[in-house]
Amino acid sequence: MPYIYENSSNPMDFFRRYPYKVKVINLQLDMQTQIEYFNLLSEIFQGHNSEALASVSREKAFDPSVPLDYRKRMLAWLSSSEEVDVLRELERYEKDCPEDVKGFVSMCVYQCRTNIESSLLGEHHAVVASGMGGEDDKIRYFAALATLSGKAWSNTEQHLLREELMLASKAQNAVVELLEFSGKYAKILLLAPITLSPVVVIRSAKDASNELGVFISPQEVVTNIARLSDEELDKILKSGGE
Repeated sequence: MPYIYENSSNPMDFFRRYPYKVKVINLQLDMQTQIEYFNLLSEIFQGHNSEALASVSREKAFDPSVPLDYRKRMLAWLSSSEEVDVLRELERYEKDCPEDVKGFVSMCVYQCRTNIESSLLGEHHAVVASGMGGEDDKIRYFAALATLSGKAWSNTEQHLLREELMLASKAQNAVVELLEFSGKYAKILLLAPITLSPVVVIRSAKDASNELGVFISPQEVVTNIARLSDEELDKILKSGGE
């Protein structure tokens, strides 16, 4: 199985060079865990310690007496397998593993399952990681808009944004999973195709709404790392960030 790891902010460029079928990891895990996993997997595919890991009993990966760093290397090595029995072992371990490796083990299970699916189907998958997960070929984003006045959204404003957001997302093959209003903020969960910037959908809805009366602030927050609280949004917008 070919393996390429890139930490890229330009997915369009990646898929031009590696035109594989896309699978977005549907796990909502912190990016630090995901990056740690992929770094270890990359080392293994480059041959670092792969022979040494292969010579060790795989039960060591599940042994709490073994140092955590070594267990993670063993787990990452197991996740590169295309064997069903290895997948079942990882799945069993995922159910009752210690909390300090829970997210890491979930990544291993996902990768091993993807390997087997790719092998059975005879096709390669480009696996895309995101802090908020995703579905199929779409990544999940959190976005927030604020009223220009700083006051809570009126019923009319809420209705207008909801309608324009649905139209904008449908036009771009995106899906609005959630739209909720909290004080001056409209908070959105959006599933957008990997090749689409979610900002296109958010700004389209905002601009269309403002054509009927300017009531939405030009500032916006869009991220695929985590959902943000009102306090966190206040801090970001006060700093002038988008």
